[in-house]
This record gives sequence, C-alpha cells and structure tokens, in this order.
Amino acid sequence: MQLMESNSASHTDWSMIVSAGQQDEEVAAKALEQMVKRYWPAVYAYIRKTGRSVHEASDLTQGFICDVMIVRRLAASADHERGRFRNLLLTSLKNYLVQEHRRKERLRRSGKTDEPLSMSPEVIERIADSQHSTPEDAFSYQWSAIIVKRVLEIVRNECSAAGLDAHWTIFERRIVRPMMFDESPTDYAALIKQLGLKEESQAANMMVTVKRRFVAALYREVGSTVSKETDIDDELRQLLLDLEQPL
Repeated sequence: MQLMESNSASHTDWSMIVSAGQQDEEVAAKALEQMVKRYWPAVYAYIRKTGRSVHEASDLTQGFICDVMIVRRLAASADHERGRFRNLLLTSLKNYLVQEHRRKERLRRSGKTDEPLSMSPEVIERIADSQHSTPEDAFSYQWSAIIVKRVLEIVRNECSAAGLDAHWTIFERRIVRPMMFDESPTDYAALIKQLGLKEESQAANMMVTVKRRFVAALYREVGSTVSKETDIDDELRQLLLDLEQPL
C-alpha cells in the first residue's frame, strides 16, 4: 500500500475548517489553502473512479475546490456538531457532480462550451488508478491514507526530537515500509547489527515504544475529524477497513 503525500499542519481538522470559514480574509485564506492540500486527493480519487477521464476528473476537482470550497465557502457552512467532516465533504462533492452534470447538459443543448481547467501532470501522477470497486471506496482509501501519512510524519518528528532515531528506524523497517511499499520487514538480526544493539528483545521493545506513540497520535488525529469522542473508535475501524492493512 502506497500512501499519498500530504502536508501536515498544526491545526486539527475541525479547528482548521472553522478558521477557513472566518470573515478574516488572511486567516481564512491560510486555513483554506491547508484544506485544499489535505483533501484534494480524496476528491480526485472519487471523481476519477466514477469513470471520468484524467482530464475531466482534474477539471471537476479544480471546479469543486473553486466553486464549493472557495466561492461557496464550504467551511463556513460546516457544523462541528453534525459529526464527521469526511461525510460533509463527500456529500458536498456528490451534490456538486450532479449539479455540474445538469449544467453541462444545458450547455450542450444550447451549443455552448466551457473553457476547461487543467491540473499539472505532476500533481495528477501522485494518485495512481486504484483497484477499488466504487468511487466511495476510492474516496475513503485516500482519506484514510492521508491521515496515516500525516500521523507517521508526526511520530517521526517526535522520535527525532526525543533522540529516538534508532527506535524510529526499527519501526520504519518493520512496520512503515512494509505497510507503505509492500516490502518485507527487515530481520531483527540485520537491525541489531546495523544499530549496534545487544539482542532481539531490545529491538522489539524499541519498536513497541514507537508503536505506542503511533497509536496515540493516530487516535488524536482521527479524533480531530469527528465531533464526538464516541465516534473515534468507529472511525478508526473504518480507517483500517479502508486501508485493508492491520497496523
């Protein structure tokens, strides 16, 4: 499983969304930019899986970002008490695609055309064609992959700051790289030799230390996308199902 790139941010999801809906233009612009960078892969994955071409999916992704997230200020209408932001985003995207289809049908009948937008090939290449059976599955996979990628970045930075670089190396070789790139886990014997450790149990304990940090960070990150603490466990279960990978 290869996780997509994602920019980490100091805001949690809901606080970032609230900031994007504020009247202060500078604050709103910065938060909105973070939202776009964070969520466009999930939007594009959904649209692409509906059967649209790369070109059309790119145009619709940009259209959704411009028309709904920016012009119509999706963030301003977001209500933290309504639950999960993933649901709001997906519902808004589905509504947008229906509206766009109707609009293009009207244009076609009238003989008018749109001037197409385009996203750079470098950006599009970051999302490979997935094997997921439905647009909803493709959206959920990208959503969950973004969260896991962000958590890994957080934990890696935490380990570096705490002087746990060797701990992170073990976790990366035994858990992260197999999860992200379908590599075989590095043997403990090789890690012990590389890192100058004494025995396998020491290396195993170091990996457990980082795994605990990862689980705690994942719980916090998932919690930032839901409005009720009771929803966190359900969202975590959904995330693991989305990725089809036990962590």
